[in-house]
Amino acid sequence: MVRHTFKGTGVGVPQGGPLSPLLSNIMLNELDKELEKRGNRFVRYADDMMIFCKSKKSGIRTLQNILPYIEKKLFLKVNVEKTEVAYIGKIKF
Repeated sequence: MVRHTFKGTGVGVPQGGPLSPLLSNIMLNELDKELEKRGNRFVRYADDMMIFCKSKKSGIRTLQNILPYIEKKLFLKVNVEKTEVAYIGKIKF
């Protein structure tokens, strides 16, 4: 909706639509398996995810290693503006 008018989208699923969380869970199931295989601890709700690491250096390395998997293997786009490595106490999930 843009100014109380429906606007069609050319790509993807509308944000907030009932289909969005279902498709996220289907698509990101493979990512869950990959993170488990790599021994990462994580939590995910639909397309929002937190990966837990012991240090900032480890978090940066994990992010650098998982981004190519998400983008090249799963063909998904990562919102780099919302993606960050941060202390757990400073994150809103």
